[in-house]
Amino acid sequence: MGGVAEPGTEAFVVVDVLARRGALEVFAALTGGTVPERALPARLRSFAPSVVTQRVADLRRIGAVEDVPETGDLRLSPRGRRLQGLVDQLARWARD
Repeated sequence: MGGVAEPGTEAFVVVDVLARRGALEVFAALTGGTVPERALPARLRSFAPSVVTQRVADLRRIGAVEDVPETGDLRLSPRGRRLQGLVDQLARWARD
């Protein structure tokens, strides 16, 4: 088949993570720069803190989010910033 969403591929894993409840909201909250991890649940009040914590873990696992060594805050990793460009393209596509 060879499609982007072929099970077992890295692309499939990334799409699966982004499709999870609250993942795009957590991702979007980090697109503006660094955020203290403990502040995320307050920014995303429509999700239980446990959901936010799990989505941060999911985004870390795919390499989209990293800790800022000096502060322990969260930010998008270089891979996450590249993913942001793809998510932005998808949003533009959806608006057309």
